[in-house]
Amino acid sequence: MNFPTRAVIVNFFAFQLLWAAAVMGAAQGVELLAWGVLIAMVAAQVTLTRQWRQDLLLIATGALLCLLMEPLWLLPDVLQYRDWQQHWWAPHWVWALWLGFAVSFRYSLNWLCGRPVLAALFGALGGVFSVTMGIRLGAATAPQGWLLLATVYGVSWAIAVPLLAQVATMTKQETEHA
Repeated sequence: MNFPTRAVIVNFFAFQLLWAAAVMGAAQGVELLAWGVLIAMVAAQVTLTRQWRQDLLLIATGALLCLLMEPLWLLPDVLQYRDWQQHWWAPHWVWALWLGFAVSFRYSLNWLCGRPVLAALFGALGGVFSVTMGIRLGAATAPQGWLLLATVYGVSWAIAVPLLAQVATMTKQETEHA
């Protein structure tokens, strides 16, 4: 099923805005801004496609991955978020990023579906780039150094992105068979 071009374009720009709102909001102490952008992003997608169930499955997958993966970085102090003392639970603005990123696999990141090697490469490079920019903008630090963070983050995202692409592929097949 091909989504309307408008939904893909809206998702692409909305996720860019979400990332900026989350990371720069966290750096400036305005973390709730990310949730407002996420809600608007999902509402626009549902309005354009009327397929909220499939979006919800990806959002749930993003939440599960956040729950499982963030402690891998936080517990050993590979990554530390600004003004965040909990080492096993990500701050709420990070949750908003995970949810928005996950749902994007039905829209602007759909091109990664069915391409696990490309998805892994995109995840590794994009994840490291994203966290590096977040650190430079002041939303997080790498207490044990950037190289360790880049290695752990790259491997983690090389696993997470193909998983999200696979879930998106399954939701697409579910829609086609319905």
